[in-house]
Amino acid sequence: MNKNIIRTVACVACASALALTSCTKEPDESNLYTFTGQTIMDYLEANDSIYHNFNVILTRSGYNRMLDTYGQYTCYAPTDEGVMRYIDSLYNDESAILPHNGLTSNSLEGLTDSMCVSISKFHISGIKYTYLEDFSKASSTPITTILNTTFLATADRDGKVRLNNVAVIDNYKHDLEMTNGYVQSIDNVIPLESKSVYDKLQTLDEFSIFFEALKLCKLQSVLSVKEKPGSYSVSSTGGRPGSSMAAGPYFYPTECKVKFTIFAEPDTVFQKLGINSVEDLKRQCDIWYAGADDAANGWYEHPVNSSSDKVSTGDDYENTYNTLNMFLRYHIIAAGMPVSKLVYERKSNEANENWNYAFGGEPYDYYETLLPHTLMKIWQPLYSRPNNGDEIFINQYHPLNTLTDDIGTFGKDFPYGMHDMENGGFDGVRIDQAASNINTTNGYIHRICSPLVYDRNVNEKVLNERLRIDVSTLVYEMINNDIRFAKDAEIAARNQNARVGTMALIPANYCDHIKVYSNKTKLAFYLQGPWRAWESDQISFWDECDFAFRLPPVPSGTYEVRIIYPATEFGGYMQYYIGNSSSTSSMKPLGIPIDASYPDVTNEAERNDVGYYLSKDVTDYGVASDLIMRNKGFMRAPASFSRGTWNGQKTPSQNADELVANLQYCCRYSNDGGTLFRKILGTVVINQGEERWIRIKNMLTGYDSLGGSVDFIELVPVNIVNSQDYTEDWF
Repeated sequence: MNKNIIRTVACVACASALALTSCTKEPDESNLYTFTGQTIMDYLEANDSIYHNFNVILTRSGYNRMLDTYGQYTCYAPTDEGVMRYIDSLYNDESAILPHNGLTSNSLEGLTDSMCVSISKFHISGIKYTYLEDFSKASSTPITTILNTTFLATADRDGKVRLNNVAVIDNYKHDLEMTNGYVQSIDNVIPLESKSVYDKLQTLDEFSIFFEALKLCKLQSVLSVKEKPGSYSVSSTGGRPGSSMAAGPYFYPTECKVKFTIFAEPDTVFQKLGINSVEDLKRQCDIWYAGADDAANGWYEHPVNSSSDKVSTGDDYENTYNTLNMFLRYHIIAAGMPVSKLVYERKSNEANENWNYAFGGEPYDYYETLLPHTLMKIWQPLYSRPNNGDEIFINQYHPLNTLTDDIGTFGKDFPYGMHDMENGGFDGVRIDQAASNINTTNGYIHRICSPLVYDRNVNEKVLNERLRIDVSTLVYEMINNDIRFAKDAEIAARNQNARVGTMALIPANYCDHIKVYSNKTKLAFYLQGPWRAWESDQISFWDECDFAFRLPPVPSGTYEVRIIYPATEFGGYMQYYIGNSSSTSSMKPLGIPIDASYPDVTNEAERNDVGYYLSKDVTDYGVASDLIMRNKGFMRAPASFSRGTWNGQKTPSQNADELVANLQYCCRYSNDGGTLFRKILGTVVINQGEERWIRIKNMLTGYDSLGGSVDFIELVPVNIVNSQDYTEDWF
């Protein structure tokens, strides 16, 4: 205890404590104050004969000032004719709920002030996007705006790039570079989608059977929600005291949007199975789900309070556990994402020079669905199925996944060998990327190529693996409000402070799956950046923090629970608890408190104390020391991600020699900027139908600079941990 307190004094001078790196990301300040040319607003005003109407909108909203000052923005500037076409379409929209969509007249003056704000913010991005690099090379690219809403940029076969399928970027007036960003001239206002995911599905004839099932189950009220009510604020807009990021002010969200991702089968997929109507689909669902919760032979354990909670094959379609309702709910995630954000894709980390998959690591994530207490796995198999290219699958299964028979590689006879799909694997459900990314006001609709069913294989095979679950997938509010995967410049623009965008503060009452017990708890989401962290982000906390987060539902069984942390001087004295609710009365300690500043790998005595060896001191990948560390309750960081590659390339390695060459770069061995360790919290029995919460409490008081971070948590079935023939944790 005393040792940790002494270190606390030293941490005041240490750099960027919670960032897990020794340097702080700062925006390019080369043009923050002195402009040698035109700003974006200068250009628009100089070309007022083309953009007069848009200039009026920007001025009324006040966002003309943003475009006339420092920063790095992209402005999508509609021509005068485009603005008037948009106004006319709104005014004469016969399907509008409000007469004329709220316009007072069919004119520029008829726009309300709030409309001017929305239009302005939807036509400004907080980072620089270019036609050549970002728009014209991909079939569909989500573009984040400072409205906290994305639009899709689509490169069509006619050689034009359309924004939300309407506004065309001018082939001769794009990438107009100003001192504070780019202007992209467009021929129309980018339309804000007005339909919810439910209403949008109703208009898409190819999904007629799927929509009729939604209608029959009366899921409209669920899928029409667009915002969670409430007010959100933070007690301080600064960062951790004593760090280089202490001052702020940092961004924090003041609204909480609700969005959904729906994976939908088109009629053609159903028809291949002889399903030609919603009645046919219902009969097939009775076959798929009948007996799912059978006490003796079922695979779906869920809370049962009465007989009405049992799986039903009747016509009670509104019942969550009616087989048709169950089928639909397993298609829906309460987080709205384009395909490119379902996983931390290869192409994403190619753009991030500080992060790369290593040792056969692949992009994947687990998401909770609207079918109570169920998960789906979304996976982009880059190594294990190299012929699949960039295809993404739901619930694909490889035999013995997360295990290997060859230390340091994906497995013998790479890339197949022990993971050969012919040895009992299955493809799962492929996402049809070319026909997906159907954008709505509260989420996305993605087309899938085969029926998506929560069957026995999901629990007993797909999810019977080491479950490494990133914290950003536990708190859907980070996804729905465009904070996860956001770049620092995007958040800085939303904060209207181009100098501060490294993190977003999290209000105490913002996330449904986070419960804060102490009003001194400070929470922040560290944005995608050069942190030594899974998926390049994490949640950090400091001060006298005391909070809990809800674990995702997993199949019933016994699991080893692990949590990762950086052993740095700012680490607090953390006690972990587990409970079956967010009530502190249900929480039981997981072991004794952990000194999160321990061990210091620069101290030989502390290295020896936990059995940790530096990479230069081992010839066996550190395998022998792994056993020593496990016996002391510790593990190294995973080998499957790194902050660099052996050859400086970001494309995946395709042979075992290249993978092994990444050894010195992977987080298993990297010792600079805060070495990562995993702490084995204990072994617990988890029942699928029960909630589980992990509570983290800093036992030290009076030190507002102490804290820690949550990057990911691992839930590992004991049969994986105790495998006698294979080793776990190399990819």
